[in-house]
Amino acid sequence: MTKINHIDPKNSKILFGLNKEINFFINLYNRDKFPKTIMLSGNKGIGKFTLINHLLCYIYNKKNYNLDKKEINKDSNYYMNYLNGTFSDIIYLSGDHFKNVKIEDIRILKSTILKSSFSGLKRFIILDDVELFNLNSLNALLKLVEEPVSNNYFILINNQTKPLLETVCSRAIEFKIFLEDSNRIKIIETLLNYNNINPFISYEIGNLSPGSYLSFNCICEENNIKLDTNFQKNLKILINLYKKNKDKNVINLIMFITDFYFNELSKDRNKQLDKVIDDRSFVVSNINKFLLYNINQNALLNAINYRLSNE
Repeated sequence: MTKINHIDPKNSKILFGLNKEINFFINLYNRDKFPKTIMLSGNKGIGKFTLINHLLCYIYNKKNYNLDKKEINKDSNYYMNYLNGTFSDIIYLSGDHFKNVKIEDIRILKSTILKSSFSGLKRFIILDDVELFNLNSLNALLKLVEEPVSNNYFILINNQTKPLLETVCSRAIEFKIFLEDSNRIKIIETLLNYNNINPFISYEIGNLSPGSYLSFNCICEENNIKLDTNFQKNLKILINLYKKNKDKNVINLIMFITDFYFNELSKDRNKQLDKVIDDRSFVVSNINKFLLYNINQNALLNAINYRLSNE
């Protein structure tokens, strides 16, 4: 198993640090009180998707879920079918893939959702990165929430990367998921040990969520990026890497090291704070233009290097 697989929530057979939350949802389900539409809100990478994955494993294949240890049995039929994308009672949609969705795609999805479940079991529709869905697709999906199909349950995952429409909030019962810093560090340390991962970068800086830390740590180790070294050199490596693989985790890391670099500069009394703030705004603005307009990466890097070299 590669390091990338280790940080994929689908491969997380053990749930770390969210025992109280999963027990709460299991209790609701066992009492037949589980809401038709819920929304889990919180920073990306704190375990919301893993929590839902474990909850559904308990619901569909209880005998192969160790509730005390919060662990999925490797022989779980649900787990294997879910990994293979062959579990028909779970429909997974990501807002990151629905930015440019066509109305016809929504019609096909609607036709599927409005049909009764083939197995007769409850059907769960997971809308991940719900804040990233485009307006038309989101409105169409929200109408489905109100359709009277008794065995359909919607789970929305809000990673809070951008403001969410009020119409979404009004249709779901929101549960806010968060980690205290001590718990965050404990989970990261546990995950590092469990997956035998080397902590290439410090996990005590930047208040990174466990998922974000593991992702950034993997990228930094594979590309020999150290946070306390040359910012422009690291930026060049990551921009070229993103151009090659279009991995949004790389962009998230770019934004993180940018914030880290300028936060460190702001602590230097020899630096003018206004200049630091202006330079940061310039860098972030140009990175966003690069993403939005597909600007040549060399032009981007040259502009940033010129700006930062002219103190």
